[in-house]
Amino acid sequence: MTPAGAQATASGAAASAAANAASAAAVTATAVTAAIAPAFDARDAMAALDAGLELALRAGGTTFVALSAPVVGAAVIAAAWPDVPAVAWSTSELVLVGVGVARELRGHGAARWTEVIAAARATEVAGAVVAGAKAQVGALGTARPRFVGGAAFAIGAADRAPWQGFGDAWFALPRWTYTHAPGDARATLVLAIDAAAAAHPARWRGELARFVDAWSAAASARATTQPAQPAMTAIDRGDTRAYRELVSAITRAIADGQCAKVVAARACVVALSADARVPDLLAALDHAQPECTRILIRPPGASGGALVAATPERLVRKLGDTVACDALAGTIPAATPGGDATLLASAKDRNEHELVVRAISGALGEVVRELDIPAAPGIRTLRHVLHLHTPIRGTLRDRHSHVLELAARLHPTPAVGGTPTRVACDWIAKREPTPRGWYASPVGWFDLDGDGELAVAIRSGVLVGDRVHLWAGAGIVAGSDPDRELAETDSKLRALLSALGVAQ
Repeated sequence: MTPAGAQATASGAAASAAANAASAAAVTATAVTAAIAPAFDARDAMAALDAGLELALRAGGTTFVALSAPVVGAAVIAAAWPDVPAVAWSTSELVLVGVGVARELRGHGAARWTEVIAAARATEVAGAVVAGAKAQVGALGTARPRFVGGAAFAIGAADRAPWQGFGDAWFALPRWTYTHAPGDARATLVLAIDAAAAAHPARWRGELARFVDAWSAAASARATTQPAQPAMTAIDRGDTRAYRELVSAITRAIADGQCAKVVAARACVVALSADARVPDLLAALDHAQPECTRILIRPPGASGGALVAATPERLVRKLGDTVACDALAGTIPAATPGGDATLLASAKDRNEHELVVRAISGALGEVVRELDIPAAPGIRTLRHVLHLHTPIRGTLRDRHSHVLELAARLHPTPAVGGTPTRVACDWIAKREPTPRGWYASPVGWFDLDGDGELAVAIRSGVLVGDRVHLWAGAGIVAGSDPDRELAETDSKLRALLSALGVAQ
């Protein structure tokens, strides 16, 4: 599969449309988009691409051709490629945007994690081309090969609308990947020379020209306001009475000793007057939720659906023999009187939070030599809510462990599932009226060494045409009040509703 889905050219309607779309996205990305860097020169990039194509043809196998690029926001890239599989991961440390699919990894059923890991480890790499010269893959640095994707909350949870095409687990090595970390921005093309893929330079030159048009449009944008999404025509907040009854049923089950916690989620559907604009939503989240990880996942065959999230919760990060997780549970609205002190003093929220800390500690216990857990939680302050937060750090016994192996141990934590896990997940599968799909699921990236980072896809939704499907959940424990839990989900829904321009 190619990024354009067909032969792209440097001129004509396709390039013009891409430039126009990128210009529109640049309007919404003003706060996160810098002008084209002085060091970037389109002619130099095209020459480096030509040199890379020539070296890739000689090398055979899979070659990564890295080109200098300017600093832009993820929305600019997404707008330039609106109709192809795409992924994005944006934090203060890394912006990673992929378009097209060079290699696709899918996992199914109970073996989904092991299938993805095995396929990733079978990836053979011939080398890289950096600044027009042959190099080892390690020389790519920030632009090193990364698979990006995620998995469903539970096996089979993404089998129905609006999640068709996402599957139990899906990761992709993008055909083109844009990466930006402090001091380094690059666009990298993956060439798999199994036939004569690089023998048609016009195709790759045309696609690079499409990027250059988008970057140039971003550099020239001077707008100071963000265009709105299409007008909302209706909103379905679900059956709130049924949600209160579900909360009450869970608290009775807890009182009977069946479980200690179940996370109850509810869905909300927003109807718009025209198709939702994914790049504009990404840009709005960049502006409003910079402290969160902003995510886009649009797999092939997903009926045009795109998962978008602005999540505050890390599931796991692995780098060599170090592992980092976040326990994030216990929530109040940001406007609650007393704020931090009120949340820290809440026995109900402290109990809910401790369940998550213990679960993460237990899941990592067999694979770490050392584990550092603060004695008491701190506060994670977001725009609409406050969370109790405990950062958990450890040293792995085996530095060659794969980050997906750690994810399989951790997911779902009690922060999004409950405890005991099996009982809670059974409640969720049987009693939540709308399948979660990839809501509250692991999403993120990993590299060829098995290092990587996965977030939990909360504060998320899936956009399909003129419908935006959103989810929010609350952890139900002893002492939970149905009205308070319903209000908590309303607070959590505000993150994406506000970005859509929906008044609360």
